[in-house]
Amino acid sequence: MEIKDKLFTELMTALSLMMDLEENRKLYHAWRVGVLAEKMARKVMPEYANHIFYAGLLHDIGAISLPDHMVHYTNPDDHLRYPVIYNHPRKGAEIVREIEPLKGVVDMILDHHEHWDGSGYPRGICGDRISLGGQILRICDTFDVLSRVKPPLDIVGMKTLLAARRGWEFSDLMYEVMVEVLGEGNFFDEIIDEQKIGEMVFKIVESMPPTKTGYCERDISKVIQVFGRVIDAKHEYTAGHSSRVAFYTSLIAKNLGLADSEVEKLEFAAYLHDAGKVAIPRAILDKPGRLTLEEFKTMKRHPVYTMEILSTVGALKDLAPISGHHHEKYDGSGYPDGLSRDGIQLGARIMAVADAFDAMTSARPYQKQKSGWEAKEELVKWAGSQFDPEVVKVAVRVLPDHPQPEEAESR
Repeated sequence: MEIKDKLFTELMTALSLMMDLEENRKLYHAWRVGVLAEKMARKVMPEYANHIFYAGLLHDIGAISLPDHMVHYTNPDDHLRYPVIYNHPRKGAEIVREIEPLKGVVDMILDHHEHWDGSGYPRGICGDRISLGGQILRICDTFDVLSRVKPPLDIVGMKTLLAARRGWEFSDLMYEVMVEVLGEGNFFDEIIDEQKIGEMVFKIVESMPPTKTGYCERDISKVIQVFGRVIDAKHEYTAGHSSRVAFYTSLIAKNLGLADSEVEKLEFAAYLHDAGKVAIPRAILDKPGRLTLEEFKTMKRHPVYTMEILSTVGALKDLAPISGHHHEKYDGSGYPDGLSRDGIQLGARIMAVADAFDAMTSARPYQKQKSGWEAKEELVKWAGSQFDPEVVKVAVRVLPDHPQPEEAESR
């Protein structure tokens, strides 16, 4: 696999891992669906096995704004009652359509909640009008949800529950292919083992052949931008936050005289800096008042989660400490590692200023929104304690006096 191909695939796995994070645990829903769908595809549509692996990883990307993960909404009525759930296949299809190499998975994601008898959503189509990839994702999605019931099902119990859904949720063919796949060697035991699922994902990543067209730098950049948008979509008040922090970070870095390649690296790191926040409960992130000690301890975990996510992307591992240390303070009183001064990478020191500036000049539930001038005064006030004074000198000169979020996102 070529380097750019591998980077693209690793970004997909990291994005899906981020979407499956809950406080103190990883759900592995997308990874399990991706692995199972890829194995099924090799039986019925082998030429699209790579595509359906990506579709499995990203099938729930349109549901990121839900308060809880999709696997917790097991009541079918909830899927019809909540607009975010009902529309998430369309939203997910819209998101992946923006990424050129993923255009082949759009219909798969759009169709992954359609039922064979037409009782699904969002279009209510039936039979072979449902894309074959969508049909595979449907039964794989169901498999993962059923694998979470207590007490855990053995393979006989799983087949029994799946058999009860054949003919209406999915076709006889899909059921038969699923049963064949689950019966191969130790596959059933491995696919439900959280310790094994990561190994299975990375085995697929390593074995994937180069694409016919390859991926260009623009594709990688677009994926990282989408990554940032998905992070921000988790909470209403953070809309556009990652792209603005990326813009402010690159602006400061350029004016500090950093090389273009370094500026681009920091911009990527800024887009991803809050990836770990998706694992923080909404009640904590949206709390208008002061956090309790326990709530703050939970909040302080998000940079650690960010670093864990980025560490799964070989080519971006050096971004992990930059993204993950944007809450470290110049005087050593920050988190998660209590680093100080030059012990904090320059990129993280720059991002700390950019992140704080955007937080102060944006509407947040826990503080009054400041003007650009007021935010700069705060940066100067805390230079030497919270922020690197040399970074602040440049920041107050180049950051806008009257931030316009829409302009920042478009630059």
